[in-house]
Amino acid sequence: MKRIIVSIVIIALIVALGCSAIAYIDSNNTRLYGHIDEILSAYSEGNDAELRAEIGELNRFFDKYEKWLSIIVNEEPLNDISASISRLMPMYESDSDEFTAECEVIRSYAAKIQKNEVPAWYRIF
Repeated sequence: MKRIIVSIVIIALIVALGCSAIAYIDSNNTRLYGHIDEILSAYSEGNDAELRAEIGELNRFFDKYEKWLSIIVNEEPLNDISASISRLMPMYESDSDEFTAECEVIRSYAAKIQKNEVPAWYRIF
């Protein structure tokens, strides 16, 4: 009987950790999307000082988020997001037409990470 109770407790802990990881990713992705929206808003308004500040804020936020997220997910998608974020300032300074597209790439990478962490039946089989 003790083995059954221990097994149930272990399974409950695994489920609780999985749910908390998904909630963590969801809340921080929402904040990441907010930073991206602020960057796009400043870019469309042509506000140089605000845009530079928002890109710096996004870099600081992702540095903190990446440390904890690396415990949950694989390094490859995090490296993709990090590379895209690091390209934002040079793209803005060179007046690249693909600046807004790069912001959307960051958003799609983050959404893909979240989608891949949600359990699905087709991943079991």
